[in-house]
Amino acid sequence: MLHKLGPYDFLANLMPGLAFLWAIQWLCQFFGGPTLLPVAGSLAETSILIAWGFLAGLLLQGIAQGIVEKEILAISGGFPSARLLSDGDPGLSPEYRIRLKEAIADYFQVPVEPTVGKTTSEKEEKKVRLKRYQELFYLCYNLVEQKKLSDRPLAFNAQYGLFRGLFTLSLILLVLFGLAVVLRWDVVSVQGSRGLFSWITLFLFGASFISFLRMRKRGQDFARSVYDLFFTYYRQEKFAAK
Repeated sequence: MLHKLGPYDFLANLMPGLAFLWAIQWLCQFFGGPTLLPVAGSLAETSILIAWGFLAGLLLQGIAQGIVEKEILAISGGFPSARLLSDGDPGLSPEYRIRLKEAIADYFQVPVEPTVGKTTSEKEEKKVRLKRYQELFYLCYNLVEQKKLSDRPLAFNAQYGLFRGLFTLSLILLVLFGLAVVLRWDVVSVQGSRGLFSWITLFLFGASFISFLRMRKRGQDFARSVYDLFFTYYRQEKFAAK
C-alpha cells in the first residue's frame, strides 16, 4: 500500500498525523501516563506507526475540511479559485481576468456569468456567481489534469493540504495543552514546567499563524496555476489552428 501514496497523501495526511501522535505521546509521558505507541525501531512496528499516523492525518483532514476550512471560506468569501474570477479581486489584473473569461467561454462553449433573476438579492447573486465561477474552475482543472500540462497544481494542492492540516493540528494542540495546564496545574507547577508550557503555547500560536498564512497563499497559488496553464494551452491551440 505504501508505494501507492502520492505527494498529497504524504504531505497532507502522514506528516500532520505523525506530529499529532508524537505530541499526544509527549503529553502522556510528561504526566506519567502509559506509552500509547511503543516503537523499538523494527520494520513491523515502524509500519504500524506509519499506518496510525496516516489514519490520524485523515481524521485531522476531516476536521480541517469539515470545520476549519468551512469557517475560513465563510469569512474570506469562498474559494480562491472562485474569487479570482470576481471583479475587483487583486489576484488577477482586470485585463487578464477579462481575457481568461473569454477563453473559458470560447473553449468550453459555456456561459461564464450565471443567469440571475431580477428579484434576486445582492447576497444571493454573489453566492450564485461564486458557485458558477467554481464550476468553471473545475472545468479548467479537469482539462489541465487530462492533458497532463504540469505537476505544479498537484504540488501546490499538496502543500495547501499540508498547511491546512498543520493549522488544524496547532489549534487542536493549543486546546489540549490548555486543558492539560488547567486540569493538571499541580503537576505543571510542582515540576517547574510553567516556562516550558509557556514556550510551547507561544510556539503553537506562531505555528498556527504561519500555517494559516501559508495555507491561504498555497490555495491562491493552486488556483492561479490552473488558470495560467489553461490559458497558455488555449492560446497555443488557437495559434496552432491558424
